Amino acid sequence: MKKFLLLLLLPVFQLFYCQIEFGPNPNHNISIYTATITGSGTIYYTTDGTDPTVNSSFGINNVNVTVSQNIVLKARLKNSNNQLSSVFYRPYYVGELPQKTMYFKPPTSWTNVCSYMNYIQPEFMVDFFGPGNNMTPACEGWYKSSFGFYEAVVYFNNCGFGPFYEGVQTITEDIVFYDYSEGPITNPPVCLLAIKDPSKKVAVVKVYPNPVQNFVSIQSENKFLTYEIIDASGKSLVKKNFSEEKINVASLPGGTYFIKLNSLSEISTIVKFIKK
Repeated sequence: MKKFLLLLLLPVFQLFYCQIEFGPNPNHNISIYTATITGSGTIYYTTDGTDPTVNSSFGINNVNVTVSQNIVLKARLKNSNNQLSSVFYRPYYVGELPQKTMYFKPPTSWTNVCSYMNYIQPEFMVDFFGPGNNMTPACEGWYKSSFGFYEAVVYFNNCGFGPFYEGVQTITEDIVFYDYSEGPITNPPVCLLAIKDPSKKVAVVKVYPNPVQNFVSIQSENKFLTYEIIDASGKSLVKKNFSEEKINVASLPGGTYFIKLNSLSEISTIVKFIKK
């Protein structure tokens, strides 16, 4: 009986002792710094985004990596049976965070417009709370604020508290044009595109026809490498290379979907379409 229980617990022990931890937290610094990987055993690791193998760089129990540019650290731990664990990974960032402008069009009933954000990447141990700072009027009822991040949750609200609070939020890796009545849009008004804004680095992505029956076309100055189709619940349905400007959606049931387009710069653009 004891032997049987030991056999049952062995995978649990192996899982427990095949853990890897990364440091420090947060994973960003203005100047060059050292990231650490720790684990009990031989640690195989990479810094170029590929999965580690037994031919990768390695260290025993502890590894120090100099972060002089943005990297993704990936690591695997070899246990006493010479088996490699699953891949553990964590991105690390160095230098000034890219400034990105958030454009928001509130309902006409709002007399004040505020915004704030919380980091997803880089990771910080501090959360920010609303209502945040007043947004700056832009044009034609639109407002703007700028934040520095790689990925974040951005909140727009009416600068209120308690029962008077009203707001919306969005997750983004890039510049956002958010209309309170429509959500994120990809066809911002001409007046916004004409604003001289050094943080605005994203070309508008056109999606047509919309609604669509069989093929949705993507037109943009950006060069995309991959795309992902996501349903209204957030479930990923399709992940493929972006080799043509037309994406076949004929097999999808009718409804609302999102296409996440990934560029060479690892910046994602999300567009919305409706399947007939």
